[in-house]
Amino acid sequence: MRYLLIDRIERLEINRTLTAIKSVALSEDIYADHFVGSPVTPGAMLIESLAQAGTALLEVSNNFEKKALLVIVEQAKFRNLVRPGDQLLVAVTITALSEDSAQMDGTIHVKDRLVTDARLTFALKPSKDFYPPRTRHLVDAIYETWLRETEIIGREK
Repeated sequence: MRYLLIDRIERLEINRTLTAIKSVALSEDIYADHFVGSPVTPGAMLIESLAQAGTALLEVSNNFEKKALLVIVEQAKFRNLVRPGDQLLVAVTITALSEDSAQMDGTIHVKDRLVTDARLTFALKPSKDFYPPRTRHLVDAIYETWLRETEIIGREK
């Protein structure tokens, strides 16, 4: 994954909700051309931030036995600009869940200002088909960082 668009997960309620933080830095290479002299976060990166949060919610909820694949983005709205220096509060909530798919609503806020919202649909597939044993440690390292101080609710002990 080239871009990690959440820095840490603050709270995760199994099969329900997740909230995460992303601090936007001017040093990120997406601002080299978007736009020179007036850096703005591209909408595709905001959707990817929601997708990563949704993926984390689904994969942690399934004990990493399923891989979440974003298949549909609906009703995406970009309401305000996101610029370097902003801190994003990324939130996703599952609205429908089955054995092989999930739908969720996602929002991104900067302080009390809604900047993006969308409905996301994910397919759920066996993770072994996507993470070969020799590369699984790379994904595990990302999750270890994201989940370091996360409040996880509803996980069986």
